[in-house]
Amino acid sequence: MAGEGREIELKLHVPSDAVAAVERALHDRTRSSLVHLQAAYFDTPAHDVAAAGLAWRVRRESNRWVQTLKGAVANGDGLVREEHNVPMKGRAWPSPDATVFAGTPAGDRLTEVLERLSEAGLEPPAERFRTDIHRLVRRQKVPGGTVEFAFDRGVIRSGSASTEVCELEIELVSGAPAAVIRTARRWAARYGLWADTVNKAMRGGLLADGATTAPVARGARPDLHAGMSVDDALRTITRTCLAQIQRNLSALANDLGQPEHVHMARVAIRKLRTVLRELGPLSPAVQPEWGDRLGEVFARLGEARDRDVLATHLPAIEAAGGPAFALPEHASTDAAEVARDPAVTALVLDLLEYSYGSPLADADDAPRLMAAVAGELKRLHRQTLREVGHFPTLPEEAQHQVRKRLKRLRYTAELTASIFPRRQVRAYVAALAPAQDALGSLNDLVVARDTFAAAAQAGVPEAWFASGWAAAQIPAAAAACVKPLRQAADAPRYWRTTKRSR
Repeated sequence: MAGEGREIELKLHVPSDAVAAVERALHDRTRSSLVHLQAAYFDTPAHDVAAAGLAWRVRRESNRWVQTLKGAVANGDGLVREEHNVPMKGRAWPSPDATVFAGTPAGDRLTEVLERLSEAGLEPPAERFRTDIHRLVRRQKVPGGTVEFAFDRGVIRSGSASTEVCELEIELVSGAPAAVIRTARRWAARYGLWADTVNKAMRGGLLADGATTAPVARGARPDLHAGMSVDDALRTITRTCLAQIQRNLSALANDLGQPEHVHMARVAIRKLRTVLRELGPLSPAVQPEWGDRLGEVFARLGEARDRDVLATHLPAIEAAGGPAFALPEHASTDAAEVARDPAVTALVLDLLEYSYGSPLADADDAPRLMAAVAGELKRLHRQTLREVGHFPTLPEEAQHQVRKRLKRLRYTAELTASIFPRRQVRAYVAALAPAQDALGSLNDLVVARDTFAAAAQAGVPEAWFASGWAAAQIPAAAAACVKPLRQAADAPRYWRTTKRSR
C-alpha cells in the first residue's frame, strides 16, 4: 500500500532565452545532479483518470522503476497535490497496478474510476503517451526552509506527435509553503519565468488527442464555515479564485487558449477584486495595492475580450447592410503575452503567499464573518437596485455603475454561499442572473459603438456604419434591463433571516 503524501511544488515555464542562465545558476559539481527520466502515462481516450483529478504513470528513474499516482486537492491552486510513489520491479516497462494505492484518497478515486469503467463494459486505462526528460536537480536551503529545484528539458511523445518540455519545478523539502513561493518569485523576476499549471500529464493528454485547446477552468465554491475569522475566509476565497485564474492564464500562456479562457480568467479576477474590496478592509493582512494590480491585469485582458465580443456583432451588422471591414490590430490585445508577463506571475505569487499564510483572528470589536458578509450584501443590494425604474434615463456612466455593483453583489453572494442556507442563496443568485445578462448585453453595445467609432477615426471609414448600428440598439437594450432589474430587487434577501453573531 502506498503511503500518504503531499507534494508542495510550483512550476515555472523557462523561455528559450532563459535556458542557459537557469542552467548555469543551478549547475554545481558537488550539489547538483543530472537524472534521466522516462515515463508512460495511463488514461482512457475519454480522460476518465484526468477527469477524476488524477495523473497515473510508470517511470524509469535512471536504474529503478517507480509507479506514481498524483491527485488534485479540493479547490486546488497548483501548489499542493496529493502524491504517492511505489517502487516497482522489472527491467522492461512494467504494467501499472492500481491496488498498491488502496486506502489513499487518490487511490480510492482511481478505484472508483476503474470500477465504473468495468461496470460499463469499457476498456481500462492504457498508455496514452510517454515522456523523455533530462532533469537537473539541486537541493538548497532558502529563507524559511529547504527546496529542491528540478530543471526539466525533454520531449513528450504520442505516436508520431511530440512537444517539447522546458520547465523549472521548485518543491518544498522542509519548512512552510512560503519558502517555495518566495523562491519562485525571485527566480521568476531574475530570469523572466512565468507560473505555469499546464503539467506534463495535461500537455501529454492534449497531444494524444491532437487537441490545440486546454480545458477552460470554471469557478469552484470556497469551503467556508461561519466560525471562520474574516481573514481566514479571505485566504480561502483567494486560494479558490487563484486556481481559476492560474489555470486559464496558463492555457493562454501556452498558446492553448481561446476567448473563453480570457473571459473566465477575468471573471475570477473580478470575483477576487470584489471580495478584497468588500471584506478586505476587515483584515490588516490584505494589501490595498492587490486590487489595483488585479485591475490592471483585468483591463489588459479586457482589450482582447472586447475584440472577441465585437466580432460577434459583425454578422448582424452585415445583415443590416453594413460593409465588411477588419479592425486595426493592436499588440496590446495579445492575451498570451499578458499571461506570460513576469509582473502577472509576481502578483499571482504574492496572492498565493497570502492565501497560504496563517489566518489572523478577528479583532474583538470587529463583526464576525456572517455579520460582516450580511452587512456588505445589504449595502450592495440597496445601492444597486434602489432606482431600477429609472434605469433607461440614467446617464451611461451611472448605468455602467449599476452593472458593476450588480456583479459585485452576485460574486459576494456566490463566494460566501457556504455560510448561508444553500437553497436560499441559489434562488437569490438565480434572480440576479437575468439582470446581469441584460446589463452585459447593453455594455457590449456601448463598447461596440465606441470602438467602431474609434476605428473609423483611425482610418477605417467602413466602421462608421457599425458604430451607428450599435448606437441604434442601445435604447432598446437599456429598456430591456428594467424587468430583470425589478426581479432582482424583489428577490428574497436571505441574509435578513439568518441568525448572526458578533
